[in-house]
Amino acid sequence: MDRPELKREEGQGLGLWANYALLAYTAVALAVLLGVANLIIFDHNVRWDLTPGKQYSLSEFDKRVLSGLKHNVKVMAFVRTEDASYLRLADLLFQVAAYTPRVTYQIIDVNKAPGLARQYGVSIYGEVVVESEGRRRDFDNARADLLIPAILEVSHVTNKKLYFTVGHGERDLFNTDRNLGFSEFRNYLEQNNYQIENVSLFAGGVPGDCSVLVSLAPRKDFMPQELAALAKYLAGGGKYLVFLDPYGSPSLAGFLEKYYMRFTERVIVDPAYRLTAGEILTMQMPLYSKTDPITRSMAGAAVFSMARGVEITGKPGDKAPDGLVMYRADSFLKSSHESWASGDPKAVTTGITEFKPGRDLKGPIPVGSEIDFGVNGDVHVPIEKMARIVGFGSSAFASNQFIGMLGNRDLAVSAVNELAGDEILIASRERLNKAETAAFYVTNAQATGSFYLGAVVEPSILFLIGLAVFVRRRFFA
Repeated sequence: MDRPELKREEGQGLGLWANYALLAYTAVALAVLLGVANLIIFDHNVRWDLTPGKQYSLSEFDKRVLSGLKHNVKVMAFVRTEDASYLRLADLLFQVAAYTPRVTYQIIDVNKAPGLARQYGVSIYGEVVVESEGRRRDFDNARADLLIPAILEVSHVTNKKLYFTVGHGERDLFNTDRNLGFSEFRNYLEQNNYQIENVSLFAGGVPGDCSVLVSLAPRKDFMPQELAALAKYLAGGGKYLVFLDPYGSPSLAGFLEKYYMRFTERVIVDPAYRLTAGEILTMQMPLYSKTDPITRSMAGAAVFSMARGVEITGKPGDKAPDGLVMYRADSFLKSSHESWASGDPKAVTTGITEFKPGRDLKGPIPVGSEIDFGVNGDVHVPIEKMARIVGFGSSAFASNQFIGMLGNRDLAVSAVNELAGDEILIASRERLNKAETAAFYVTNAQATGSFYLGAVVEPSILFLIGLAVFVRRRFFA
C-alpha cells in the first residue's frame, strides 16, 4: 500500500526540478536575446536626440554632404584628453563615421603621441586635420561646426567662384558689424566651398569663371557700360542673384524690368506678422514654396526688414533682350495675407502707417522671385545652360543681425546653391543654428493670441467650471 507522504515528496521533487529547468531555460533565452540585441546595436547605430534644436544630430545638410562623398576622408583630432572640450567633436565624429564608411577618424592625445603631432605639423592642442586625395584642411576643434565644411572642401577638386559687384554702394561682406555687416553670410558661403571675389563691371565685364554673379544691395546707379556687360553675361547663360533694397539703384531696377522682374517702390508693412512688440517694417514671410529648391528646406519662415515687392510681369514664352526667352518664372516667397505694400512716404521714417485703398497694394506681396530663360531663342537647353535671375526685395535678412533667425540662413545660402548648380547642398542647416533655434520667435498676432488664451480664455473656463460646481451643490444637492 502506497504511503501518501512519499507521493507528495516525489511530486514536490519533480516540481522543484521543473522550476530549475524553467529558470535555466529563461536565463539561456535572455542571454540569447541580449546577444542578438547587441549584434543589432553593433551594426546599427540607434540614438534619440531630444534636444529642442537637435543639437546632437546630423542636419539634412550634413547628410547630403556625406552622402555625396566619392573619396575616402581621414580626420585626425589632436587633443588633450584631460580637456573636455573635445567631447563635442568626438560625438560628431562618431555620428559622421556611423553615417558613412567614407569617413574614418582618430582622436590622438598630443601628450602621448608628440611624434605623430610633429609629423602633421601640429603644435597646439585641439587642432583637427582633415585629408582626402592629397588635399588638407585644418581647424580648431572648438569649432566643431567646421567639420562638415572641411570635409566638403577636401572632397571637391575645384571651388566655384562667386563674384560680387562693387562700385555702387553694395554691402561689405567683410564688415563684422552686427547691424550693417554681412561677414556671417560670407562665412557660410565659404563653408559651402565657394571662392568669393569682387568684380567691377565697368573695368572688364564678368569674368569667364564666374559661377554666380551677385549684387548685394547696390544703392547707386549702374553705368550704361556696366549694364551692357551684365546683359552680355545673361545672354551667355549667366546666373545672377540680386538683393535690391527699397529705393536702391533705380537704373538696375529699370534694367531688370526688361527681363520681366519688377522691383516695386512701395515698402511692405505687416502689423500681424511683425515680431512681438517690433516695428511693422520687420516681419516674418510665412508664405513660401514647399517645392522650389530655394525655399523647400528652410528651417522656418524668413524674417525680412525693409522689404519691397519683386513682381514677375511676363509669362513663359515672352522674349527678353539678346535672344533670351522666358522658360519658367516663380515667386517662391511672399508676405502674409494681412500685409500690404505701402505708398505712404512716411512709413519708412516713422514706422507708422495704415492701409488705404487706392494708395496701397494689399498682400500677399512677392519678395523673392526667380526667372529662367532659354538662350538663343531655345527654351529646351539644359537648366545649367539657361540664364537665371533670382531677386530679393531686401538684403537685411542676410545681414549679421538677421541671418541667424529662423529660415534666413537656409534661404540666403540655398539661393546661391541653386544658381551654382549645387542642389546637393540645398538642405536644412538647422543643427548649425543651435544657438539661434533655441530662441523663441513669435509674431505680434501669435503674442496677442497667447495673451488672450492665458489671461482671458483659461480663467474664464475655470470660472465657469467653479460656477457650475457651486450651482450644482447649492441648488441640486
